[in-house]
Amino acid sequence: MAKAKFGLNFDAFLEYAEQIDKMGEGLLKQATENAMAKSKDYANESIREAMDKSPYNFKKGGTNYAGRKYATGKAEQSLASVSAKQVKWQGNECISYIGADLKDAPEAIILALGTPKLKPDRNLNNALKVKGKYRKEASRIQQEEFLKVIKEGQQ
Repeated sequence: MAKAKFGLNFDAFLEYAEQIDKMGEGLLKQATENAMAKSKDYANESIREAMDKSPYNFKKGGTNYAGRKYATGKAEQSLASVSAKQVKWQGNECISYIGADLKDAPEAIILALGTPKLKPDRNLNNALKVKGKYRKEASRIQQEEFLKVIKEGQQ
């Protein structure tokens, strides 16, 4: 997978986590899963949109970034398969998958970072790394999911 790291990183996270933890057993785990799943879906959708808007073609059958060969569409297929993976737990760490698998679609990562002859696609790079406006929106989504659990627990 693309080695983008992102976690629960919104303002008042600890405060919300304490409130949810006091509400009952397992609610914090469920809130975390919900937040990571929603933000993962947002991040993967942002990457797909960045691929669509990229000056480098990722669509199957179109000419690729070199303009000589036909694009295979492997990057989009890889993104779809990574997006379909569920959030899972490894010990105390909640893992969600974003981006494209490096072994299946290295061109997505290479074009995002650029080469000596090709300038980098900054929008795709920011989407893959969940930086800038993408990180802000992912944080907002996560905070919203935690607030939903708090509101449901107060009713």
